[in-house]
Amino acid sequence: MVLRVDGFGVTWTVESRDPVAVEETGPDPASPPMLVVTGATSAVSLTVPRDRDEWPACVAFLLRLREGVDDLAALLAARVADPDGRDGSGDGGGC
Repeated sequence: MVLRVDGFGVTWTVESRDPVAVEETGPDPASPPMLVVTGATSAVSLTVPRDRDEWPACVAFLLRLREGVDDLAALLAARVADPDGRDGSGDGGGC
């Protein structure tokens, strides 16, 4: 994983071997689990709000995030299958 901070925020370039895990932060319900992606030199953690009343909105966000990840994976798979296709410009970085 390569992290870069610029004027747009943080850019994270994933690598094929970056592990992804859901980890518990503690046994108490006030310590919700988080999503962790660990690279060779850094880690990114996606945590949820401590306020349980905000969890339904967090669930909706995570489902939108999953849809976006599915869309990105499908687009990348299509470009790999047809590298000379009209969308196949590629930028050479990442996975």
